[in-house]
Amino acid sequence: MPLQDDSSTIGEQIATSLAGSQWCVVSPVCFTEACFSVPAVRALKHFSPNASIAVLCPESQVPLWKHGVDEITHVIPYEVGASAKKIAALVELYDEQFDSAIIWEAGSAAKATKLAGIGQSVGYANDNLMPLLTDTLAIDAHAGPIKHRVRHYLGLVDQLGVDAFVRSSFERPPLPAAPERIAIAIAPFSEYGSSYQWPVERFLKVVEVIEDCYPQVTWTLYDHGTGASKKGMAVFGSFLERENSRQVSGYEWNVFTALAQSTALVACDGEVAHMAAHVGLPAAVIFGPNAPEWKRPIGKQSVVVREHVACSPCFKSKCPIDLRCQDGVSVEAVVDGLKASIEQRLSPG
Repeated sequence: MPLQDDSSTIGEQIATSLAGSQWCVVSPVCFTEACFSVPAVRALKHFSPNASIAVLCPESQVPLWKHGVDEITHVIPYEVGASAKKIAALVELYDEQFDSAIIWEAGSAAKATKLAGIGQSVGYANDNLMPLLTDTLAIDAHAGPIKHRVRHYLGLVDQLGVDAFVRSSFERPPLPAAPERIAIAIAPFSEYGSSYQWPVERFLKVVEVIEDCYPQVTWTLYDHGTGASKKGMAVFGSFLERENSRQVSGYEWNVFTALAQSTALVACDGEVAHMAAHVGLPAAVIFGPNAPEWKRPIGKQSVVVREHVACSPCFKSKCPIDLRCQDGVSVEAVVDGLKASIEQRLSPG
């Protein structure tokens, strides 16, 4: 289910502002959530251009925060599973003493800001986080239509007086020129579970159709997802032996650069789709048990391909019935979405 904003009814709220000009933002541990927090960090810097902003994040997120997020001054990475004490020691090594920390969720990194002696810690008022905060902010708990997750992060900085819900919060460096040969990225696996994955065999059918439509296409297979099983990868065995195909494994440091140099992406609902959105790459993203209005990749350049069924969204990592939300998505629909993404990338301006 969608993460609720972890709130009970919050009474009258005292106005809060960030202390000083040295700020530490504790990135969400989940990679997708970190992507959704980027516009809020951009908005903070635009609000206070002279501020120095560091991001405290897991090591796997360093490429994210260092690619095109010029608004931050420094990235402080920590190992997955590191204790709060060890993370605090990393924070204390930073050149400047932080005046304030923004914390989105409880965890070792959040506790580290307190151990490191940061005087002010700001975050949403929820039961898990409140013991770590000096200043709490209200959460919009009003009933109504589902809101995109990015609003959770923008809403916090908005309460700090930041003009967050504006175009500049979403602006990123322009993509480089499209490659001369059409270069398609494929991400057939998802970190969210098997129910988030379109049948892998159908990706090869998409390859056939696209190669009939466009000359000299090259392909890059991204196998980031934990769902990249031996059985799933075996489907792409002969595909990867072709001269116009290659494979990118793991969270390589150049993954964002490689995506930016592509023509388009076709992907399941997973982290690679959000990486592509981070660089502004047009993409056809196949949705199944998730709700696009809640967690689609940020930006109009992403085309959602979906077959709505009665049991979706269910948000389950493993389908308890027959995976009809994925099986109902046709090859033709995905091809149409990918073609639209390709044409968007190739269109002038």
